Amino acid sequence: MKKNDLLLDSTGYVLNLLEKILDANIEIKGINNIPKDHPRIFVANHFTRTEAILVPFAMYNLNNKKVSVIADDSLFHSVFGNLLKNIGALKKTDPSRNNIMLGNLLSGKQDCMIFPEGLMVKAKDIRKEGSHYCVNVDGACKRVYTGASFFALYSQLLREKYLKHDIKNQKKFQRKYFLKDLSSISQKETMIVPINISYSKIRAGENFLMRMMDNIFPEITEELKEEIEIESNIILNSCMTIQILKPISSKEILFNAYDKEKNHNKIINTYRYDLTQQFMTQVYENLCISFDHIFILSLFLYAKKEIHINHFKRLLYLIIMDIKNSKLSFHKILTNRSLDLIAYEEHEHYEDALKQCLKDEIITIDQDIISINKANLLNTFTHDSIRLKNIMHVVLNEILIIKKANDIVKKYASKDFDEINKILYTLLLTEEKNEYEEDYNFYSQHEGIKDKKIGQPFLLEASTQTCVITVHGFSSAPKEVEKLSIYLYKKGLSVYAPRLKGHGTMPQDLKNIAWTQWYDSVSKAIIIATLKYKKVFVLGFSTGGLLSILSTKKNYKEFAGLICINAALNLNDIRIKALIPAVSFWNDLLNSFNAHTYTLEYLNNKAQNPHINYDKYYISSITQLSYLMKETKIFLKNCKTPIFVIQSKNDPVVNPSSAYEIYNAVESNDKKLLIIDSYLHVIITHDNETLFEEIKDFILK
Repeated sequence: MKKNDLLLDSTGYVLNLLEKILDANIEIKGINNIPKDHPRIFVANHFTRTEAILVPFAMYNLNNKKVSVIADDSLFHSVFGNLLKNIGALKKTDPSRNNIMLGNLLSGKQDCMIFPEGLMVKAKDIRKEGSHYCVNVDGACKRVYTGASFFALYSQLLREKYLKHDIKNQKKFQRKYFLKDLSSISQKETMIVPINISYSKIRAGENFLMRMMDNIFPEITEELKEEIEIESNIILNSCMTIQILKPISSKEILFNAYDKEKNHNKIINTYRYDLTQQFMTQVYENLCISFDHIFILSLFLYAKKEIHINHFKRLLYLIIMDIKNSKLSFHKILTNRSLDLIAYEEHEHYEDALKQCLKDEIITIDQDIISINKANLLNTFTHDSIRLKNIMHVVLNEILIIKKANDIVKKYASKDFDEINKILYTLLLTEEKNEYEEDYNFYSQHEGIKDKKIGQPFLLEASTQTCVITVHGFSSAPKEVEKLSIYLYKKGLSVYAPRLKGHGTMPQDLKNIAWTQWYDSVSKAIIIATLKYKKVFVLGFSTGGLLSILSTKKNYKEFAGLICINAALNLNDIRIKALIPAVSFWNDLLNSFNAHTYTLEYLNNKAQNPHINYDKYYISSITQLSYLMKETKIFLKNCKTPIFVIQSKNDPVVNPSSAYEIYNAVESNDKKLLIIDSYLHVIITHDNETLFEEIKDFILK
């Protein structure tokens, strides 16, 4: 049956809805694990009723083959009824369902799908009894069913019987298993394909789908209301991950078994339990780990009743880094903006999990101290109410079975705040060093690459509780701030000079970098400084000045003040102000026609310090700089920190109006403006004792 047939035969709006959900809300991993041209039986864990529709539909979409899934009769009486019939679903009460499934597995004409747990496991409370898994429902442990193993093994035994010409009544065999003719039996063995189904986040709460269902069906049961509330929120707000795992060959399991024993039931009973254990271990242990899993497991395994918010966030960050570097499967959200978790920025997934735990009274927060109520976390309620009343316990149950994840969390949960800070401090410094090494090595064979010392981030540690972060400018490198940094170090201050991403190597390295990546470089520097020092100043030169201003939106107690030197808010170069927007538009237009030959990629730069600065400005890089300038202009009025604004009177690069605009716009009660009588833009690469002393005095006052 082709997809077009499905589109014609099914209810149009239902199909349209499912396809939109597939496109927006479902991620499918491990597609290469699907065995080609084999009869296949998919086995998966079961949490929501809609999985019986969405997962077979997703498999149909991938393989263009019907999927015989055994679904609850009630679904066939819903708006999804026609669709289920068209994709090959079978009613639970269909007396012929077993033989139809076996026939499909013999011919390979349709795929099959089974949820071995036999019910929706709402609490996700999976336990091991001896060597077998069971589902805990309200205190009763129900063993995972072995039906999928039965179908896989029995279909392969029947196939072996046919291939050995051992079928006595072929017509009866053909009718029994709904086969067109015996020649349709596939010679390839039945393959069991485990699937793990997981969700990025699961939340309850009212939504428009619930209100719509209330209006249509005002007298539905409490159990069905619970299902609608959970499943509608999953469809609207979550992402389902369908992870297709390594297939298992039924032929290998039954190797020579048919020759040794003719009784099918004896053979199947010999292998069915171990086979079920084998594929369910794959299903459960290949959970796609989400942020919620890490969040709640960390609270659960942390030994003390209280934890500081910064301690907790840093703990989470280290766990995420370890999980990403392990062989564990994790959700893509763990790769998105993890740095924000420890960079004194809002982290969407952290805030969401925190809000849920506060709502369910698993935690309380008082003056940055999180108090953990494990009794509330472990409240099981009932199988039909736990998803509404304690969803984080459901999430916890799911991750508790993953030993390696538990080991990683235990490793960090057992460490105190100081130990976590030391580990994170070393990790971030190493990451910064390694990032530069990787970027530099990538361009190491290119002509014109900078001397390696130019772009290296550096740390000067003095016996002090104060650290100054010195941020270089656009197309430059840490070497630009070296003289000033050494001066401050000699005056008893620690100094850290980060490298902005894309700098200190080759102009091409900057070509595809976004300004937000420069900001992340400054964020990392701030984290590094706050992990060790009690007072932190951020000093930025030129573009570094803009990034430093923006960094004041971070809320951290160690921050003491800001120094901006020739901050690049307004530029003198007419090419950048007028030409770049037009060139950028022209390039985009030509690229849309694949006319790349005529695009203008860069402008030449005559740098004041050519051994440090790049000799080219890529159009894309200048465009990013312009975005940063606009972002900073918008933010200025929100800057309330002590600030020292320094500007060259006749700066050839930055228009001196920048300093006045910054000084007048910021709402700090402690601000200072200094105009230097100079015709240079870069006023910090040569000995400038008077200027350096002014900066030192501002810091030490």
